[in-house]
Amino acid sequence: MSVLIGVIVMENMVKSTLTLSAAAFRVLESQASPRKRGELVSKLLIEYGAGVSGIDAVDIEGIKLQIMGLASANKTLEGRVIRLERQVAGQK
Repeated sequence: MSVLIGVIVMENMVKSTLTLSAAAFRVLESQASPRKRGELVSKLLIEYGAGVSGIDAVDIEGIKLQIMGLASANKTLEGRVIRLERQVAGQK
């Protein structure tokens, strides 16, 4: 769990000090250089906030519809393959 300790505001940036668990810091360390860690944390928090506000729900519904369409197309193609296999087997 992260705890905000101090905050300094600079133009469009806010400098803060966070206390992270050792496991969280290892992940952060492996995913970003020291100069890019703040950018990574900012991106993760913004994406998390977007998910909480329901934006991801729309995306998930769209993905579900696409998967259903692909499954239907797959069934159609399976039917064609079966018919073609029967035709080829009948010609031998």
